[in-house]
Amino acid sequence: MNQENASAKSKPALSKLHYAWVIAFAGMLISGAGVGIVNSTLGVFVRPVCEELGFLRGQFTLYSSISTLVCVVLMPVFGTLFRRFGFRRIAVIGAIACGLVLMGYSFSSKLWHFYLFAFLSGIFVNGIGIMSVGILVNQWFIDKKGLATGIAYSGSGLVAAILIPITNKFIELHGWRWGYRFLAIISLSVLLLVILFVVQNKPEDKGLEPYRTGESQKKSAQPSVSLDVGLTREEAFHKTAFWMLAIAVMGITLCQAGPHVHTASFLSDIGYSSAFASSVSSVYMLLLTACKVVMGYVFDKLGSLKGSLLIGGCCVLFPIVALFAANPVIPWVYIVFLAMASSGATILATVLTTNYFGGKDFSRVYSIISMFSYFGITISSPLLGTIYDLTGGYTVAWILIACVGIVVCACLIGTNRLSRSIVFENTKKEVEASETV
Repeated sequence: MNQENASAKSKPALSKLHYAWVIAFAGMLISGAGVGIVNSTLGVFVRPVCEELGFLRGQFTLYSSISTLVCVVLMPVFGTLFRRFGFRRIAVIGAIACGLVLMGYSFSSKLWHFYLFAFLSGIFVNGIGIMSVGILVNQWFIDKKGLATGIAYSGSGLVAAILIPITNKFIELHGWRWGYRFLAIISLSVLLLVILFVVQNKPEDKGLEPYRTGESQKKSAQPSVSLDVGLTREEAFHKTAFWMLAIAVMGITLCQAGPHVHTASFLSDIGYSSAFASSVSSVYMLLLTACKVVMGYVFDKLGSLKGSLLIGGCCVLFPIVALFAANPVIPWVYIVFLAMASSGATILATVLTTNYFGGKDFSRVYSIISMFSYFGITISSPLLGTIYDLTGGYTVAWILIACVGIVVCACLIGTNRLSRSIVFENTKKEVEASETV
């Protein structure tokens, strides 16, 4: 009897788990097996491929830039495709194509082979990329969207951190061609299993409603926004707030992407050992994964304005702290602020797009915001490298990044003020129109 009573009591607790949280963790696996493998683990191939095939490293790594450029250009197209065909169809195609691309790399022997497969990767990676995961989470969550987004996005860093040393060892034992094949099998297996057997396009497909607690409606300065209302992409284009948000997101990624790449070199330049610089970079990667979840939770608690200003503030703080990095304690403070800024960039873009412009045309609106985030990523690292080449150090770069961070904060404040009534005015119009009909 006691066992029966205990099991009876446990059932209600289990039934309280909304399937949306399963989707959030499925998103973590998709982002990990998707961009975590396709983009983040390929650095381990640079040395072995170039040594065997005789490529210059600059020539070889250009294939990554080709993939990124094609990906960015096609983001608006995929935003429309996701809205029209749903997540699963597009994601399955993306998973199969990117798995075959990884396999294709393993059979390549000429530079143009890698460039061709990179071009194909850029076409299809949006199907399993950060943008696609953000679109999926948005369909399933109204409340706790920041936390859910943080969980879903954390997979890209987590899986990369796990697979990079494993793949490196695999290459040592079996060669780089089998390294690509190993990643192809892992990526394709995980993605197809999750997409086909776990993911549903929207809650209605399981007879559910989007996850909602009502807590944010009562406590947050930013009320929850229905997924059925908001602006179309064309309407958003006519709003100053939209372009201010796009500039803010681009500014955040510009602030954090380059420092992420240059941190180890910066620390070595100012006198730290290579071992110390590597340790700081490794801890940063771990912090980045953890901060995605933490910042998502904090974003939910603080609301849109305070949450976004925390991220913008970190963009101002970490370059200022970097100016004093000769003190051995400062590099650790620096990577904490940098990790918070980096982890918050994707969360901010996803959550603010819904909160300020609604969920009615989210995938198409968010695809443009995502484009701007990639513009910042593309510019950032070369910009810091050029400043170093011209000045012989990173001091000017840190001052410039701090200034960009201030502009980001100003844009976030402006976006918030201009957007306060956009969604709700649009909701009122739609209600009035439906009553007239």
